[in-house]
Amino acid sequence: MPRIDRRRRPTPFFSLYALWGGRRHQARRAHEAEAAYVDLYEPRLVLFLLVFFVLTVIDSVSTVAFIQIGGRELNPIAQWMLDRGPRFFVVMKGVLTALLILFAMMHKNFRHSRYAITIAFGFYFLLAMYHWFLHWIQ
Repeated sequence: MPRIDRRRRPTPFFSLYALWGGRRHQARRAHEAEAAYVDLYEPRLVLFLLVFFVLTVIDSVSTVAFIQIGGRELNPIAQWMLDRGPRFFVVMKGVLTALLILFAMMHKNFRHSRYAITIAFGFYFLLAMYHWFLHWIQ
Protein backbone atom coordinates (compact mmCIF):
# COMPACT_ATOMS: atom_id res chain seq x y z
CA MET A 1 0.00 0.00 0.00
CA PRO A 2 1.64 3.29 -1.06
CA ARG A 3 2.05 5.98 1.58
CA ILE A 4 0.73 9.45 0.87
CA ASP A 5 3.35 12.16 1.16
CA ARG A 6 2.19 14.39 4.04
CA ARG A 7 3.93 17.38 2.45
CA ARG A 8 1.27 17.53 -0.27
CA ARG A 9 -1.01 19.40 2.12
CA PRO A 10 -0.34 21.94 4.89
CA THR A 11 0.03 20.83 8.48
CA PRO A 12 -3.51 20.75 9.92
CA PHE A 13 -4.75 22.69 12.93
CA PHE A 14 -4.77 19.50 15.03
CA SER A 15 -1.82 17.32 14.09
CA LEU A 16 -0.86 14.04 15.72
CA TYR A 17 2.75 15.03 15.12
CA ALA A 18 2.32 17.85 17.65
CA LEU A 19 1.74 15.19 20.32
CA TRP A 20 4.06 12.43 19.09
CA GLY A 21 7.26 13.72 17.58
CA GLY A 22 6.50 16.45 15.10
CA ARG A 23 8.95 17.66 12.53
CA ARG A 24 8.01 21.17 11.40
CA HIS A 25 9.40 24.17 13.27
CA GLN A 26 8.44 26.62 10.54
CA ALA A 27 6.93 26.76 7.08
CA ARG A 28 8.97 25.15 4.32
CA ARG A 29 8.91 28.16 2.02
CA ALA A 30 9.09 31.85 2.88
CA HIS A 31 5.78 32.69 1.19
CA GLU A 32 4.05 30.05 3.39
CA ALA A 33 5.32 31.47 6.69
CA GLU A 34 2.26 33.57 7.50
CA ALA A 35 -0.80 31.62 8.68
CA ALA A 36 0.93 28.22 8.66
CA TYR A 37 0.60 25.60 11.36
CA VAL A 38 3.64 23.77 12.70
CA ASP A 39 4.07 20.78 14.99
CA LEU A 40 7.14 21.89 16.96
CA TYR A 41 7.55 25.13 18.86
CA GLU A 42 10.67 27.10 19.70
CA PRO A 43 11.79 26.79 23.34
CA ARG A 44 11.89 30.61 23.53
CA LEU A 45 8.18 30.84 22.66
CA VAL A 46 7.28 28.10 25.15
CA LEU A 47 9.27 29.84 27.91
CA PHE A 48 7.65 33.19 27.06
CA LEU A 49 4.17 31.63 27.29
CA LEU A 50 5.05 29.90 30.57
CA VAL A 51 6.10 33.26 32.02
CA PHE A 52 2.82 34.67 30.72
CA PHE A 53 0.93 31.86 32.49
CA VAL A 54 2.82 32.56 35.73
CA LEU A 55 1.83 36.24 35.47
CA THR A 56 -1.84 35.25 35.19
CA VAL A 57 -1.52 32.97 38.23
CA ILE A 58 0.11 35.82 40.17
CA ASP A 59 -2.81 38.02 39.14
CA SER A 60 -5.43 35.52 40.31
CA VAL A 61 -3.72 34.83 43.66
CA SER A 62 -3.17 38.57 44.21
CA THR A 63 -6.81 39.24 43.36
CA VAL A 64 -7.94 36.72 45.99
CA ALA A 65 -5.60 38.31 48.56
CA PHE A 66 -6.86 41.80 47.65
CA ILE A 67 -10.51 40.70 47.95
CA GLN A 68 -9.81 39.19 51.39
CA ILE A 69 -8.59 42.54 52.74
CA GLY A 70 -11.66 44.39 51.51
CA GLY A 71 -10.98 45.01 47.83
CA ARG A 72 -13.56 44.70 45.09
CA GLU A 73 -13.51 42.84 41.78
CA LEU A 74 -14.77 44.95 38.89
CA ASN A 75 -14.83 42.19 36.25
CA PRO A 76 -18.29 40.53 36.43
CA ILE A 77 -17.04 37.19 35.11
CA ALA A 78 -14.20 37.11 37.64
CA GLN A 79 -16.68 38.14 40.35
CA TRP A 80 -18.95 35.23 39.39
CA MET A 81 -15.99 32.85 39.75
CA LEU A 82 -14.98 34.45 43.06
CA ASP A 83 -18.51 33.98 44.38
CA ARG A 84 -17.95 30.23 44.00
CA GLY A 85 -14.84 30.40 46.17
CA PRO A 86 -11.21 31.47 45.89
CA ARG A 87 -9.97 28.00 44.93
CA PHE A 88 -12.57 27.77 42.14
CA PHE A 89 -11.51 31.20 40.90
CA VAL A 90 -7.77 30.41 40.79
CA VAL A 91 -8.27 26.97 39.19
CA MET A 92 -10.84 28.13 36.61
CA LYS A 93 -8.79 31.15 35.63
CA GLY A 94 -5.71 28.95 35.35
CA VAL A 95 -7.48 26.36 33.18
CA LEU A 96 -9.08 28.96 30.91
CA THR A 97 -5.80 30.83 30.57
CA ALA A 98 -3.88 27.62 29.79
CA LEU A 99 -6.38 26.72 27.05
CA LEU A 100 -6.15 30.20 25.52
CA ILE A 101 -2.34 30.13 25.67
CA LEU A 102 -2.28 26.75 23.92
CA PHE A 103 -4.63 28.11 21.26
CA ALA A 104 -2.41 31.17 20.78
CA MET A 105 0.72 29.00 20.63
CA MET A 106 -0.84 26.81 17.94
CA HIS A 107 -1.53 30.00 15.96
CA LYS A 108 1.91 31.55 16.47
CA ASN A 109 2.33 32.11 12.72
CA PHE A 110 -0.85 34.16 12.48
CA ARG A 111 -0.36 37.91 12.73
CA HIS A 112 -3.40 38.54 14.94
CA SER A 113 -2.31 35.84 17.37
CA ARG A 114 1.13 37.42 17.73
CA TYR A 115 -0.52 40.80 18.43
CA ALA A 116 -2.88 39.23 20.97
CA ILE A 117 -0.04 37.45 22.78
CA THR A 118 2.03 40.64 22.95
CA ILE A 119 -0.84 42.82 24.16
CA ALA A 120 -2.03 40.25 26.72
CA PHE A 121 1.50 39.73 28.05
CA GLY A 122 1.98 43.49 28.43
CA PHE A 123 -1.40 43.81 30.16
CA TYR A 124 -0.67 41.03 32.66
CA PHE A 125 2.84 42.34 33.27
CA LEU A 126 1.42 45.76 34.15
CA LEU A 127 -1.31 44.12 36.23
CA ALA A 128 1.32 42.13 38.19
CA MET A 129 3.20 45.38 38.84
CA TYR A 130 -0.07 46.99 40.00
CA HIS A 131 -0.72 44.12 42.42
CA TRP A 132 2.86 44.39 43.68
CA PHE A 133 2.35 48.14 44.21
CA LEU A 134 -0.92 47.52 46.13
CA HIS A 135 0.84 44.97 48.31
CA TRP A 136 3.78 47.32 48.87
CA ILE A 137 1.64 50.28 50.04
CA GLN A 138 -0.32 48.10 52.51
